[in-house]
Amino acid sequence: MPAKWVFRELRRGDKDRQPTQGEFFSTEAIRSVAEALVRESIQNSLDASLKTGSTPVQVRFHLATGPDALPARTVRQYFADGWKHFRAQDNGLDDVPQSGDSCPFLVIEDFGTTGLVGDITQYRNLPNTNNPFYYFFRTEGRSGKGEQDRGRWGIGKYVFPRSSRINAFFALTVRKDDSNRFLMGQAVLKSHVVGNRYYTPDGDYGEEASDGLVMPTSEEGFLNRICEDFSISRRNEPGLSVVVPWVVEEIMRDAILQAVVKGYFFPILCGGLEVSVAEAGQETRVDRDTLATVCRQFGEEFEKEMLPLVNLTIWARDSAPSETIRLNRANAQRPKWEPKLIPDDKLTELRAKYRAGQKLALEIPLTVLERDHPTRESFFKVFLVKEGTEEGAPVFIRDGIIIADVRGRWVSGVRALVVIDHPPLAKLLGDSENPAHTQWQKDREHFKFRYTFGKSYIDFVTQSVSMFVRYLNESDEEPDRDLLREIFSIPKRPETEEPKEKATTRKRKKGEVVKPDPKPEPRLRRYTLSKVTSGFSITRGHAGAPIPSEIRIAAAYDRRRGGPLAKYSPADFKLNEAPLAVEVSGGEIIEKQLNRLVVSILEPDFRVTVTGFDENRDLFVDVDAKEAPNDSKA
Repeated sequence: MPAKWVFRELRRGDKDRQPTQGEFFSTEAIRSVAEALVRESIQNSLDASLKTGSTPVQVRFHLATGPDALPARTVRQYFADGWKHFRAQDNGLDDVPQSGDSCPFLVIEDFGTTGLVGDITQYRNLPNTNNPFYYFFRTEGRSGKGEQDRGRWGIGKYVFPRSSRINAFFALTVRKDDSNRFLMGQAVLKSHVVGNRYYTPDGDYGEEASDGLVMPTSEEGFLNRICEDFSISRRNEPGLSVVVPWVVEEIMRDAILQAVVKGYFFPILCGGLEVSVAEAGQETRVDRDTLATVCRQFGEEFEKEMLPLVNLTIWARDSAPSETIRLNRANAQRPKWEPKLIPDDKLTELRAKYRAGQKLALEIPLTVLERDHPTRESFFKVFLVKEGTEEGAPVFIRDGIIIADVRGRWVSGVRALVVIDHPPLAKLLGDSENPAHTQWQKDREHFKFRYTFGKSYIDFVTQSVSMFVRYLNESDEEPDRDLLREIFSIPKRPETEEPKEKATTRKRKKGEVVKPDPKPEPRLRRYTLSKVTSGFSITRGHAGAPIPSEIRIAAAYDRRRGGPLAKYSPADFKLNEAPLAVEVSGGEIIEKQLNRLVVSILEPDFRVTVTGFDENRDLFVDVDAKEAPNDSKA
């Protein structure tokens, strides 16, 4: 039976679903489609590793664009029965190729992996059954990955259709357990109409069985032909090859290479991963020996950002076990940082090395308490050096993945890697991650009820660098008052640069009575800005001061460079979205979006309270009190 595209009609009672999984990867921490694709595809490959210990996972990206694109007459056979769906009105596609267009494509292949093993006939979840084939092709939002795997949400595969102009992909797998070779395809559109029939969003490419289940095709001649047409290099090696047809223009060779270096420099340098990127007959290999050279291809700014991390990683990789200092174990019930965590007999040595700019390696033990599970001992590692950098943002790495948007404290002048790869703690943090694996979220439902004092573990790990360095600097010999700039900021009145006039004293005449100068009336403040837990509050000012008619508020986290408001990022927070909460009494909200809030004041005893900010970051708040037309300035 030949393979074909199969879309199903919406039946009475079915939910009319419009998929939004791709939006999980549209975050400020993931700045491009290429970066999302690289992060998720390599993560899946690492999770499918054969785990032999000696052979790295190999991932190959092959771009075929321009003259290397597949001609229209060749690609037509793979989509002939699908075009009526790909060109349907309101199907969610904005840039559908024309019938005469050639097909630029991307192939992503991994080697040293298991392939999609499991029962290919399984169509629903079966408890205690691990079936990667089922999880990849026949379910969404469900993952069979365990504590030593990187993924959790079961939606990482949606980066593949998201990278295609027709939201579709093919996947060819050779399985480690039985050596079988199978191919299926998928498309994720929106519910759409063809003729007078209404179809669901999901389409499958394969052989349709009598019961309607689409099965993968294993017809040898067809598989050989599609491998040749789409330049798939896999023959009989176990693993997975994904073809993204009509790849979006943003996915380019340099974008892929930069995403590989930034997202996976750690496992590459540690020998667990090798990546190659090919286009137009040229191939760039990124491995432990070539990564630094690849960094230098992208200019001074990229090199300045990445090479110090590369050098610190190489040192961490090559350092002897005797160089690692093990700290004392934190409170097993609720871990928190305390000076006693640093062994007394190591404190002097650590301070001396730190101040001399020598690299430090730490192992920090923790006790993980997962509900309804036995207590398990775990640990994570920190590698740091005091080198005068102004950045000061630790890089957090969980099982080889850079968690790019961790809301930890910055430490000016320190470069650091925080590495979590021991299973109990890595599982805890992985369970707290958002779908894009860029944040550890304390209030995730899947996380907050699973662990005893789970939030404390996130705080403990994210504060590790700042608190450790703080304790090293708590010495009479060399205080570091600028270590943590944690202030609640209110803009100061700008100071003039004009020199102050020197006061002159008039000589008093004999018998002259001098009246004292009248004291200037104190300026009455129209509002009071106060700090509250995880936020701020604005209330009525001094008695007698005019009541403002409107309060305009702008907030941002403080930055090491530039003005906080100018550097505000929507990834930090949005006043109109959780976890931030805005409460107003004696007034009415006029505008609430991004980092700005406008409140109309209706009563003298008003209060505006905003909470939910990250208490580990410095908050800058600018308030403008607008007067009523008949006000006089106070």
